[in-house]
This record gives sequence, C-alpha cells and structure tokens, in this order.
Amino acid sequence: MSVGGIFEAYGKPLATFDYETLKNDPLIDPTTIGLKGSPTNILTSFTPPQKGAGMMLEGADKASCEKLAGILTAKHII
Repeated sequence: MSVGGIFEAYGKPLATFDYETLKNDPLIDPTTIGLKGSPTNILTSFTPPQKGAGMMLEGADKASCEKLAGILTAKHII
C-alpha cells in the first residue's frame, strides 16, 4: 500500500459488525459466531523454565568494559 493510500484510509468510515448485526443474515451460521465458533483449542499449557540469575556490572569505565569482555570471552560469546 502506498503512503497516500494509508493516509486516505484514515478518512474512510469504519463499520463494526457484531452479533446483533449479523444474526439474521442467511449466509451466517450462528454456531460459527462467538465462542462457539472459535477454532482455538488449547491442548497443553506450561510455565517455561526460569532462566539463571543475571549479573549487573556497575560503572562506565575501562575496567568495567574489560571485565565484561572477559566474561563474554570465557563463555565463548566473543
């Protein structure tokens, strides 16, 4: 979509169709509207494992940068 088309779309009216609007339409099956018609099924739910504790480095000097570089090098990140 072009930038002009996006700005033009902001000026257009927005129509909202709820159950009361659609319930008498012959093409709409009432069993497909709302929670009854929702295709979402939850098979399993779980809590992800917690990550390890973080480490905070204080300061903005060269020693803090060298300490951070040493930690990252030890973990083979850099």
